Formats: sequence, structure tokens, C-alpha cells
Amino acid sequence: MTTWKHKNPIDWDDMKASIPERPGGTTVQWFEIDRHTHGSLVTFESKEIYDSIKSQQETYRNEQISSREIEMTMEAVGPIHVEKGID
Repeated sequence: MTTWKHKNPIDWDDMKASIPERPGGTTVQWFEIDRHTHGSLVTFESKEIYDSIKSQQETYRNEQISSREIEMTMEAVGPIHVEKGID
């Protein structure tokens, strides 16, 4: 999970188009905090999959930081121990 501060208002259509392909079982959710801040929640099917694309993820982030004039303001990484769907 991360949060990102944008210099300019967020263009959600452009953001959606920039999401790279990820391994099967991966989910990506980006949510608006305010016009200049978004949060990101990404889950992977396993720690091994996360570890296998970690360097690719860092490269993508560095490109986005430069091209979109954004900065990461928070990052939290760890395993999911509880997940429950609401019926």
C-alpha cells in the first residue's frame, strides 16, 4: 500500500492507462484521497510473485515519479493475514 502526492490534479483516465501488466492473481486498486493525492493497494497471489517483480515495480515507480511529478508519501508492505468478503 502506498500514497502518492501529485503536483497537478490527477487525470484518472491517463493513470488507468499507465498500469503495467501484472502476474495473474494480482489486484491493483487506486483510490482518490483528494485532487492531488491518491492511494494504491496492490495484492499478489504469493510473496514469491511479489519478490519476482519487486525490481520491475521499483523501475516503474521511478519512471512515474519523474514523468508525472509525483512523490510517494507512504509505503507499507507485508503479508495479508486476514481477508474476509462481505456478503
